[in-house]
Amino acid sequence: MYQKRVQGSIYGMMSPSKDVPRLVDMWRSGALKLREMITQTYGLDEINQGYADMHAGLNFRGVLVPA
Repeated sequence: MYQKRVQGSIYGMMSPSKDVPRLVDMWRSGALKLREMITQTYGLDEINQGYADMHAGLNFRGVLVPA
């Protein structure tokens, strides 16, 4: 089988110690627009609606916010 294998990953090809500080710097400089990626926010009491919207494809990125 040509020595093929299936390998899982947690961060993909990302190196958290290098890439997270770089992403934070990009966000601080305005090059990475995180707020614009959020299409809907949900309170903890709306978590079921958030899951329903996610499965229905109604939002790009839903975020849980503290009450």
